[in-house]
Amino acid sequence: SGRFNSSCLRVPLMAMSRQQLVWWLAVARFASSHGGSLQPECLEYLSSKGLNSIDALKGKLEQCTPNQALQEPFAPNPESAIPGVTDTTDLSCRYGHPTYYGTTGETCCGWKPHFNWVVATCDTNDLQQESNFCRSLPACVRSKGEDYCGAKINYVAAYQYNGSHFVMMDDSTSGRKTSAGVEGSYAEGTGWEEEKKDFTWRSGDWTSKYAPWGDGPSGPRGGTPPAMMWVLSAESFYYGAFYLLSQLTLNLEGKAITEGFAAGTNCWNWEIDPVEGTKGWFPPNSSLPGNVNQLYATNNAAISGCMPVTGFASQANGLRRNFSQPPQFREYCEQNPTAAGCQPWVEDVMWSGGVLGSQRFENYADQPYVFAVVVDYRGYWIYRWIPDATTGETGWPGVGRHGADRVLVKRPRAVADVGGLATDVKGDVPEAVILQPSVPPEAACLRASIEAVNFQFGADALGAMAAQLGEYQPGGALEGAQNWWAHFADTEQYQNYPLSIAGVPMHNLQARYDCNEEANFAGDCKVNSDRALAASTSQSEAALSAKTTQNASIDPGRTNRRLRSSVDSASATYV
Repeated sequence: SGRFNSSCLRVPLMAMSRQQLVWWLAVARFASSHGGSLQPECLEYLSSKGLNSIDALKGKLEQCTPNQALQEPFAPNPESAIPGVTDTTDLSCRYGHPTYYGTTGETCCGWKPHFNWVVATCDTNDLQQESNFCRSLPACVRSKGEDYCGAKINYVAAYQYNGSHFVMMDDSTSGRKTSAGVEGSYAEGTGWEEEKKDFTWRSGDWTSKYAPWGDGPSGPRGGTPPAMMWVLSAESFYYGAFYLLSQLTLNLEGKAITEGFAAGTNCWNWEIDPVEGTKGWFPPNSSLPGNVNQLYATNNAAISGCMPVTGFASQANGLRRNFSQPPQFREYCEQNPTAAGCQPWVEDVMWSGGVLGSQRFENYADQPYVFAVVVDYRGYWIYRWIPDATTGETGWPGVGRHGADRVLVKRPRAVADVGGLATDVKGDVPEAVILQPSVPPEAACLRASIEAVNFQFGADALGAMAAQLGEYQPGGALEGAQNWWAHFADTEQYQNYPLSIAGVPMHNLQARYDCNEEANFAGDCKVNSDRALAASTSQSEAALSAKTTQNASIDPGRTNRRLRSSVDSASATYV
């Protein structure tokens, strides 16, 4: 059929044993009969796991069974009214997360890639005065008043990519909406302050939460492939959270405010936290990983099985002694072989954030910031700008301090400030970008190759193969096995950046903090000006070798933001 290319093989056909040849031919027949082509890493995965066919891999995993009648009242509409947007009907996820099975399975199984924002603050309300993330914080964060330094938000805007531009979604935008776009001013009490009550969401670990939610197909659709974007503008974001969840979860939790958990679950099986305070990650009286106003980015709090994450750079590159992922940085690493992340077998870097990563923003009190989060084929892009003091403009044309246009160009001007290209971003840096790399099919097979064939990593590999073969859709041979990254478009956010935008070694970070314990929390924290940002390869290969051979066994529970390693067991577990 021409769909199986022997050039993909690491071992020439003539040099194979009879057993090897039988295996390769079996895989070739499957690929040829299903109209697709397995690529080298996914072929290598099957070989390295001793699996003689894709069916053998599928047989090791359990496919969940959805109940459409239970999910329909909460699930968003798979079709979009915006031309050029992906219809998600074929993208149901049926492998890879514990919530897809048992008592929660009928509701959660088969969910689709629809995502939307949550804003969480420590502002007290009629129902809640305290929370895990807000306990013992400075008074200016916890209560309104003249010295309030918490989340002073102007507006939050949501955008769907249509193949050429980002188009605003009104039902997921909180601010004063006009024909031109959205507006808001915290100082004048407009925008977010006018509309936030309409986005009230079920709180708990944070004192107050806001999100777009509604009644399934008639409610907010959220962002989907081919790409999506969210913008938050604030006069101050000293402490708080701006994170993303599935639209299904938002609807289930939102409905619980008035109706209780009618479905018995919130299907909290996917999460990314672009900007989040860390107080709730630790027990009371624990030291924080940075100052209280250094807000972290993480993507390992809840991992779906259909949208894999990298973990460490070494894991993303299959523990090999050559750099291959992410492919857009190969040329950069060839030219800068000792740059941060380019030799993870010598000095590793965490690309999924958390306390073993460097992805964080220091936010000053009463300093205006504009954040933008883009999800596209290359990963999660997190931008922060200090808007121009006179014009309010940012690096993204049409996005400003007090408003954003209804239609935006697909990317901002390239971030040039060196302080914004090495993740650990100080409060006075005028522009910054952080990347959490994607894990599309070939990268997913490579990442899974160093792990056990289990519900998560086995599902990651099967989803990658389903995407390559085009067999993921209803009626397909691998129905419900998904790699959603494969359905996203490249919006060209990458503009010849150094790999340090994905992270730098931990020894580059500030080692001493004066605002990371309850006894010294304050409302005006700033890191010392002498912190290091430059990448370094001073850590020896020998000292790092034990760490880079630790394969991550990821527990996708709701609270997974810290990665605790154990040298004795040579393993690492997200907790």
